[in-house]
Amino acid sequence: MNLKEKMKRRLKLNRPSLRARARPPKQRTAMGQQFTAANLPVSLSMQVCTACEHHQYPPAELCGRCLGDTLRYQEVNTAGQLLSRSALHHSLWEYYKRRIRIKPWQIGSVKLRCGPVIIGHVAEDALQAGDDVAVFSHSDASQAAVLIIVGATTPIATPAQRNDIVTALCLGQPAEKKGGI
Repeated sequence: MNLKEKMKRRLKLNRPSLRARARPPKQRTAMGQQFTAANLPVSLSMQVCTACEHHQYPPAELCGRCLGDTLRYQEVNTAGQLLSRSALHHSLWEYYKRRIRIKPWQIGSVKLRCGPVIIGHVAEDALQAGDDVAVFSHSDASQAAVLIIVGATTPIATPAQRNDIVTALCLGQPAEKKGGI
C-alpha cells in the first residue's frame, strides 16, 4: 500500500463526512444487541416479565414494575396510537445529515396497546398525533433493529411488505456521497 492509499484510508476512518457510503450509528449496548437478535424473525418483539407480565421498552436487565430478573422476549401486538411526531432538521450522524439535506427526517412517539411508549421512524407523511398506527422492527444498514411507524391499515404481515417500507425510507442502504473516499 502506497502513501496516498494510506492517507485516504486514515481520512476515511477519521472524517465520516468524506466517506462515500455513510451508515447509521451501530454502537449498541448488550441489551440493544439482544433486542436486535430477538426482532430478526418477527415483526415486533419486546421484553416481558414472567413474574408480573409487564411489557418493557427499552430493554433492561430488571423489570421496571416488580424488579424481577426473569425477562424474556415475546412477540407483541404492533398496534398503538401516535402521541406526537417531529421533523429532524439537524443530526450529528453523517448518515442522517445526508438524508436530511433531501427532506427532514420524520420521527414519532407511539403508545403501544401492550403498554410501552416507543420512539421510531415515521414512514407516512399523512400520520398525525392521535392516529391509530402499527409499529414494526427491521434491520437498518448497520444491521441493528430500528422501529418504524406506519398507519394502522398499512399491511406489514409479511417480511416482504415490511422490507418495501424500509426500502422506501432508504433505511436498508448506506447514504451515498458522490466523490467520497
